[in-house]
Amino acid sequence: MQLLTLTAGLGLLSVVQAMMPPLSPASSEQILGKWYIRRWAGDMPIPEWRWKDPLPPFTFERNSLDELEFRMNLTKPIGCIQYKLPLYEGEDPGTFFTWWRHIIYIHFLPEKRFAVAYFRGKMNYEYYQMMMLMARTLKTNLDSLRVFKMFMMSKMGKNAKTKKPPHAEACELPSDS
Repeated sequence: MQLLTLTAGLGLLSVVQAMMPPLSPASSEQILGKWYIRRWAGDMPIPEWRWKDPLPPFTFERNSLDELEFRMNLTKPIGCIQYKLPLYEGEDPGTFFTWWRHIIYIHFLPEKRFAVAYFRGKMNYEYYQMMMLMARTLKTNLDSLRVFKMFMMSKMGKNAKTKKPPHAEACELPSDS
């Protein structure tokens, strides 16, 4: 009986993997440019009201040292500020490191207009997971949402929260005088 259950379970696992299109690892050159956050999921202790905050687009750019940077202009009470996070490409394709040594995996969906960024790591002595569906456009693509949800379920299980953040335009940084 246990062998039958194991065989059925492995059969279902192969069916789920066959339904999910292959994701291809991203290189730093492929992700350069503007992206939008289309879906957000994770188990980090983020207050519920924060999940509803509009999110501006972000960019991956090369800085003056020719290093890859994640950049996002955020509206704060003091005005528009730019958040920058340097990323270093890892040895394995699709892996990027922050200066905290957190690993972020970025993989493209088949048409490369959509990608999934995934983080699983330890913060404050606890393991957390976060992932986002990022897109080059604001247009909805049902196939990309389906793949994202399947990937999310495979990594986080059924208890993961997923949100569609409202879109906000990026604020304008004050020009230096």
